[in-house]
Amino acid sequence: MLYLKWFAWAAGVFIAFELLQLPLRKKNSKGIFVLMFVVKFMAAIVVAYCSMAINNRFVWNLGYLPAALYGVLLSGAITDLVALVLLLFRKKDLKVSAVMAVSLIITAAFMIYGTVNMQTILPKEHSYTSDKLKGEYKIVFLADLHYGSAQSPKTVEKALNDIREIKPDLILLGGDITDERTTAEEMRQIYKQLGKLGAPTFFFYGNHDRQSHGDYLGGAKYTPDELVKAIEGNGIKILKDELQMWGDDLAILGRENDEEGPGRAEVSRLPKLPPDRYVICVDHSPYLEDDIKATGADLQLSGHTHAGQFFPLRYVYRLGVNNIYGDYKLGGTDLYVSSGITGWYFPFRTEAHCNYEVITLSKTP
Repeated sequence: MLYLKWFAWAAGVFIAFELLQLPLRKKNSKGIFVLMFVVKFMAAIVVAYCSMAINNRFVWNLGYLPAALYGVLLSGAITDLVALVLLLFRKKDLKVSAVMAVSLIITAAFMIYGTVNMQTILPKEHSYTSDKLKGEYKIVFLADLHYGSAQSPKTVEKALNDIREIKPDLILLGGDITDERTTAEEMRQIYKQLGKLGAPTFFFYGNHDRQSHGDYLGGAKYTPDELVKAIEGNGIKILKDELQMWGDDLAILGRENDEEGPGRAEVSRLPKLPPDRYVICVDHSPYLEDDIKATGADLQLSGHTHAGQFFPLRYVYRLGVNNIYGDYKLGGTDLYVSSGITGWYFPFRTEAHCNYEVITLSKTP
């Protein structure tokens, strides 16, 4: 049903756009193809940004239309570029039917790639060393699962089985495991699965877990207390501006979410970090650089950004915000921003892959 609904939206938008463009394509003008390319490419960026970065009732109730519109616009821009190149190197006009065929092939390929990419979850390995560490740890960090929307339950189940087979020492859940579209039953179901991964598991709030914008979609499906009960009832410990010692050389600092949390502590009010332990800070958002530097953890793990999810948002975001995806160094802290194990709502992803992070910590050789 997930795929059927998504491809129905994509097909409907594609057909409508092809009919609208027909008069312009018949002109076989190089100038028109250049103009169409520029307009479609810029419009695709605007639609992608509005889909991913704007939280309001109107956008949230458009269904899959924004993602379908983005996909068709960007595919159409590529088609116009191909048509322009063909016009430049051919002596005769292009047949409209041929341009439409190229458009269909490019759009279908783009939509299939983005859909398959969202339904493919891959592990990503990282290694960090420190003189503070006495032993070796294998830690799995996953964030932005948004359970119940963008991926099929079978996709999620397979990824969790793969994580279980890794046999990690610790599992860190970096927020947005659920969101405003997650039902109460789905919420309870996913924490039941996460509680059976065979390793001590810690949870850190994101900006959607408590369904803060549930009123956009007819009301929250569960209460914050019901969420806590489901998490803790499955043996998962919640850390909110709290420090958890682990072994004799590791500590985990969990930060309250900065956007929708009921009160995030100032850095000065956080527990004092032990200087002889390797400290991992988990903060859903990677944007508060001053906090990251002032906290002084050895490693911070974050999510939230989805690496943009829709190309080329990763690069657009970097015009205003640096910490979008990948490795960064802020003061004495290594920061890694995950692309997320899923994405936001739409079953479509054209930026990066869906990842959970497999982190190996060991003593400096």
